[in-house]
Amino acid sequence: MMKKINIIGCLFCAMFLLACNSWLDLKPYGEVEADKMFEDEQGFIQTLTGSYLLLTAPTAYGYELTAGFPDEIVHYWKKKSEFYRFDYKNMDVESRLKATWSQMYKAIANTNLVLDHLKEKNPDDLEYYNLIRGEALGLRAYLHLDLLRLYGPVLKEAGTDTRSIPYHETFSNQVVRMMPASEVLSRIQRDLDSAYMLLKNDPIKIYGRDETKEEFAEAEAPQIKGLAFSFRGCRMNYYAVCATLARLYELKEDYPNALKYADEVIEGGKDIFGFVRREDIASAEKRDKMFERELIWSLYDSKTDEHLSKKVGKADHALDNLFQDYVYQDGRSYGSEEDYRTNYWFKNTNAIPNYWYLCKYERKFAPGGEEDKTPWKTTLPLIRLSEMYYIAAEANLETNPAESYRLLNLVRAARNLPALPTSLEHNGGALREQLVYECQKEYWGEGKLFYFNKRLFLNIQTREENIPATRAIYELPLPVDEIEFGDNNK
Repeated sequence: MMKKINIIGCLFCAMFLLACNSWLDLKPYGEVEADKMFEDEQGFIQTLTGSYLLLTAPTAYGYELTAGFPDEIVHYWKKKSEFYRFDYKNMDVESRLKATWSQMYKAIANTNLVLDHLKEKNPDDLEYYNLIRGEALGLRAYLHLDLLRLYGPVLKEAGTDTRSIPYHETFSNQVVRMMPASEVLSRIQRDLDSAYMLLKNDPIKIYGRDETKEEFAEAEAPQIKGLAFSFRGCRMNYYAVCATLARLYELKEDYPNALKYADEVIEGGKDIFGFVRREDIASAEKRDKMFERELIWSLYDSKTDEHLSKKVGKADHALDNLFQDYVYQDGRSYGSEEDYRTNYWFKNTNAIPNYWYLCKYERKFAPGGEEDKTPWKTTLPLIRLSEMYYIAAEANLETNPAESYRLLNLVRAARNLPALPTSLEHNGGALREQLVYECQKEYWGEGKLFYFNKRLFLNIQTREENIPATRAIYELPLPVDEIEFGDNNK
């Protein structure tokens, strides 16, 4: 009897016959026979696409890792939960941390299912073998890197020999031991290096990040080719692998390599990605608050309105509007009220209760609510172009501060801010301080400021005070049962 496994798969929508954005409105398979599932290429691609679907859950990037607890910890919101006070023993806090951990490893397990069955195939057996394997390896590495950055040690203080997280490499229910951070980093690098080579001919280089091509409808297997080739910006693509390598090397403080891969995205992808333009946000009807053209990789989530935007718009996500003013207009950060972000990302309810909230994810519906008229897709931003400029700027601080100055000013110009004073051009220390301010402006509601602060072991800056950095704040506790099983408590 064949072994039956619950696989999260997806039924491909007829995107080529219907000119719509519902191409990833996926329906899960039920219980299927694994051997049958992986008889052909479509099964591999559908199962891999199921991993992306798992990541859109509210416990993962559908809410928590986009606008949830990492942003609560750095005080982007007013007091929303005990994360604000770093009370990680609180029952609700423990539950949320465990749910995110579990969901991320579910997605990793689904990805490992694909990789395990690929071992039974030769590259010549599948037309898109390299594409599928490259995506799966890149995705596995990306997810482990985020788990390490969330739950792992503060490397700057604890060092890489400190025990961190398990690295799951097979589809199995067996316990995987906790590994030193150095070993996890090594395995992430190995997977990313392999993905980098396998995705050298990624279709994104020809078709772009979000185009649907008519020739797919005429292909022999349009569903397979379309799902693999189209909307590459919503899959782990070649440039997303480069960007993840840049993040990895920045975490390791290997700045030459961090710069190498950040530059590959900036220069190699310049015909695919670009900074938001004034015309993208000038019209109230077509205003792109997502800055969609900057997204190197995002997740398509048809339930963004339910999972994210409605939650962020509630009173318990209220902003300290004076803190908002501090971030975007404080003289020390050379801010300005003309900044696109402070103008278009925030809104006042003008009602009772009266509060300010982040509206960058807010969706606009036609009268009656039937049609979503928001000018950008229902996407969750995972990596954007500005981060690559910040990585490149940091990598140049010690050796070429003038280049750091240029890179920071390019992002500032794209946000409608004037250049930093020329007196800072050759001052690496002052530019490092400005980099912190720029990231604080840029990462609101995207979960990334926590990672930035933790990596550099920075104090948490608020309008009222600087909260001293401690390992207790930045090293999020692992689920208790993860520690207790498999001798991981030793």
